[in-house]
Amino acid sequence: MDSYDVILKRMFDKYEERTGTLPDRASDIGVRMEILAGEIFSSEVKLEFLKNQMFPSSAVGEFLDIHASQRGISRKHGVKAQGTVTFYTETVFAHDIVIPQGTAVSVRGDAPWRYVTTEENVIEAGSVGLVCHVEATQPGEGGNADIGEVTVLVTPIAGIERVTNEAAMFGGFDEETDELLRKRIIDSFINISNGTNKAYYIKSAMDVDGVCAAGVIPRNRGVGTVDVFIMSPDGEPSESLINTVEERLSELREVNVDIQVGSLTKQNVDVFLYLQVKKGYSFNTVKNAVIQSINNYFAQLNAGENFYRSSVAEFITHTEGVDNFYFIDSRTSDVYISPDHIAWPGLIFVVPRVEGA
Repeated sequence: MDSYDVILKRMFDKYEERTGTLPDRASDIGVRMEILAGEIFSSEVKLEFLKNQMFPSSAVGEFLDIHASQRGISRKHGVKAQGTVTFYTETVFAHDIVIPQGTAVSVRGDAPWRYVTTEENVIEAGSVGLVCHVEATQPGEGGNADIGEVTVLVTPIAGIERVTNEAAMFGGFDEETDELLRKRIIDSFINISNGTNKAYYIKSAMDVDGVCAAGVIPRNRGVGTVDVFIMSPDGEPSESLINTVEERLSELREVNVDIQVGSLTKQNVDVFLYLQVKKGYSFNTVKNAVIQSINNYFAQLNAGENFYRSSVAEFITHTEGVDNFYFIDSRTSDVYISPDHIAWPGLIFVVPRVEGA
């Protein structure tokens, strides 16, 4: 695409070629040319943008959603984290203490994540504490919190001294990004779903909010059985997520097919390599970038996709600052991954290349 200056110069050159004179930039003709060149450039920018939206490999935002809808796919919505917190009283009271629905608690920090109780609860007279179910006020992985992180009572309640979560908050899931949605769209072209094959069940499971990977083993328990294995962003899927996927697939399954949904198992894969960096680059800086590239390779693998040295090597090769590298053969090899497993980064070991090693 030509820049504004290139378009304007071409117009001035053409005018000079046709008239034999070059107009002054401040003249009426010059001003008109500048305005017209600006409009032409603006139109070219819009056309370039629209060209990119024509294909799922380059479309973004709502245009990518349109491509997804044409493949029967929709962007996954964010999911709110949930869990339990325990409210403790100042002392033993002779009367009940009501904890209203919507009572807010949060973690500490400058931008604290908040949670609210999902129903009204009552600490009965003579009790000093009560466990209550809560969910985050907004969807996202930021709502996943470790044990003991939720300690702020946002909504004051007379008699309540403190609050804490004695179990982790889990299940929070960000809205699906363009890149993750794009991968699902492209996968739908590569693995055609026909309503009966593995691709159909994988697509149906991946359509459920909170599922980030899925694998399928047909006839795992005999003829007429299909076992589906899923994973959530925080690793182990919750029982409610497994049940949701199972219910969805049971509605979509073929006649006389028994569906069973379980959890994907992570299969750790070690990557050991010697690294040589380009002149002028810091080894530690390039090393960290290489480790990130290796993690990026693992992140784009789905359930049952094998680990190949040649594939991860492509990610490493395109890392800035890498001059050369080679795998330590005794520790890094191709790994076969079964459909109920997913390749996961194990030990990643990057050391300077040793001459003659």
